[in-house]
Amino acid sequence: MAAADLWPDASTLIPDLIHRLPRARAVLDRYGLRGCGGEAGPAETLAFFARAHDVPLPRLLEEIRREPTSVELPVLQSPSLADAIYRPFFKAGIAVVLSLGATWGAYLLLRIALGGSFAAAGLQAVNAHGHAQIFGWVGLFVMGFAYQAFPRFKHASLAYPRLALATLGMLLVGLVGRSLGQLLAGGHPLAWWLAAGASCLEVAAIATFAGVILITWRRSGKPLAFYDYYILSALFWFVAQAVYEGIYLTATAGATGERLVSLAATWQAPLRDMQIHGFAMLMIFGVSQRIFHHFYGLPKPNERSSLIGLALLNAAIVGEIAGLALMKTAGHAWAALWYGSVIALTLTAASMVRSWRIFSPCEDADRSLKFLRAAYVWLFVSLAMLVLLPVYQFGLLSALAHDSEAAKLGFSHAYYGATRHAITVGFISLMIVGVAAKVTPTLNGIPSSALPPLWIPFALINAGCALRVAGQTLTDFTTRAYMIAGVSGLLEVTGLALWGLHVWRVMSGRSKGAVASETSENAAIPAGPIAPGYTVAAVLDRYPELLDVFLDRGFTMLVNPQLRGSIARVVTIERACRRIDVDCRGFIEELNRQREQIARPDGECGSGDGLHDACCHECAEDKQAT
Repeated sequence: MAAADLWPDASTLIPDLIHRLPRARAVLDRYGLRGCGGEAGPAETLAFFARAHDVPLPRLLEEIRREPTSVELPVLQSPSLADAIYRPFFKAGIAVVLSLGATWGAYLLLRIALGGSFAAAGLQAVNAHGHAQIFGWVGLFVMGFAYQAFPRFKHASLAYPRLALATLGMLLVGLVGRSLGQLLAGGHPLAWWLAAGASCLEVAAIATFAGVILITWRRSGKPLAFYDYYILSALFWFVAQAVYEGIYLTATAGATGERLVSLAATWQAPLRDMQIHGFAMLMIFGVSQRIFHHFYGLPKPNERSSLIGLALLNAAIVGEIAGLALMKTAGHAWAALWYGSVIALTLTAASMVRSWRIFSPCEDADRSLKFLRAAYVWLFVSLAMLVLLPVYQFGLLSALAHDSEAAKLGFSHAYYGATRHAITVGFISLMIVGVAAKVTPTLNGIPSSALPPLWIPFALINAGCALRVAGQTLTDFTTRAYMIAGVSGLLEVTGLALWGLHVWRVMSGRSKGAVASETSENAAIPAGPIAPGYTVAAVLDRYPELLDVFLDRGFTMLVNPQLRGSIARVVTIERACRRIDVDCRGFIEELNRQREQIARPDGECGSGDGLHDACCHECAEDKQAT
């Protein structure tokens, strides 16, 4: 078979494919491309697309090659509601975390710091903040990502997209009503009914979401992959915790004094384990096993070990919930069940994540990977703190702060709360930030390499989380630590705000202009040899005669002026060579040889621009050396 017959191949970029063979878009759309990356598609190779969408590469290439080449008109499909359904959910999640979520939490934390006591913030206000974080921040992002990604993973269309969008309104109305009702429940009789009604609306929204996902799977006709069982488990816990929290709200809304304290001490901790370990952690574990291998090229998890791990994790979560409830209602001997479950959860999670090798080198690393890796560090900080809780409570506190309230009570609320913060902000929030930083540019047709690396949000969120965990723990030993914990919330909110503004701009299409202006400023490359880090467009802007060199080496997409003015402005020569499997070093040498011939066509220097001036300087140095 001739070489031309083998096109396209694994290294072919999707925009180049769609430009040369527009009808190939129909094949890619069948496997989940629809609505992703605009008309030209994302700047990804077919090999990456096949791995990310879990379709055998040989089959994908064969189907594309069978498409007729005689018809050059693209098959344009009007965007559907499901194509970008993630956007309103992601935007709503950002709005919630920067209002009722993290921002409200930072305000409460400042009150605690100024008051020098965790009692400075009322229990209902703290619980309203926690509710907004779980339902509004985590819940909305999970729902938006699932609605967008799950049908594509199954090469199907989202079932009932209008109903899916309606769950956004239901959850937002329920969230706002629930928060206001809970905050006002103590002084307004009707506030309880508002909170109860809003809670029922939230349960309905979450149950509908789970139903839409299950129907989408059934319609796809695809079998469940091993990581899908994590998603199903997380959906179960998502619905269960919503029902549990509604009942818990009913019991606590009208309670005051010792009655309220007793109810919270008995039933709130099991609810948080259900929400954090059951819903959020299992959802993240399922998504992680899908994206670490398919998106970043890391080793594929072992299916059998993964399913065994899921069974152990669910058993440990049930043990945690039962142990916490029973130790309060049937005696402290049941604490052994809780502690044994914590150890089982920690060892199982550690074994699984270790087998994923998420810290090993990978070719497809980008700006999002640092968030995901840091998230797992915080997960094990939280789990390790839980395992060490008896050592802290009965060893460290007894030795260094035996007269503290936590030592006298026999339980440190500060230390236990710090373990919660490490997993909610350090693990869950960083995973949301990282996954959004990965998928939103791809869905909007912007190479992530063209966007800011997000180091400032990364540093602020991690620094804030570290200060909060350390500062809150140290409050058992000194009241000065309250101010450390108080400052931490401001750092976290600032980091989330910077990230949220960036992601919002990407989803709104406003980051493309920023990228273009940034790259145009760098288009005037300095005189001298071409370097691998120069963008393709920067080199062609200065040396348009080199276009033939690029085309001869396989950069066929540069034939299209539109692609030269978009993707080529954000892709470096080194990255482009890696994507189409061209020897970068040899190609750079060839470009520089051609550049020298352009500068000195007759072996003599010209004059007039910076390149010729640099050339004359080189010649003068050569003559002087001679």
